[in-house]
Amino acid sequence: MDQDDFVTAAKKQLDSWNAEIKKMQTEAEKMQAQGQEEMKKQLAQMEEQRDKVKAQLEQASEANKAAMQDMQAGFQEAWKSLEQSMTEARKRYFGG
Repeated sequence: MDQDDFVTAAKKQLDSWNAEIKKMQTEAEKMQAQGQEEMKKQLAQMEEQRDKVKAQLEQASEANKAAMQDMQAGFQEAWKSLEQSMTEARKRYFGG
């Protein structure tokens, strides 16, 4: 995957995560107080992870080829962490 394709795919995934986080925030507002607090903490963690991914993506769009390979590895690790957090939130708060 070349740099432009990678950045395009990553931006698309980031947009998808932003939409899902927003949906989860809306659902969190409907929860009981304790569940709502737990969900808000998890959402804050996901937003922090998303921001890291976004920062890496911005760097990747300006990187040369050698740096791009290193950044892809870091980006994929952050991506994996955010996806895992979202999966856990879906299971814990939305039953799947």
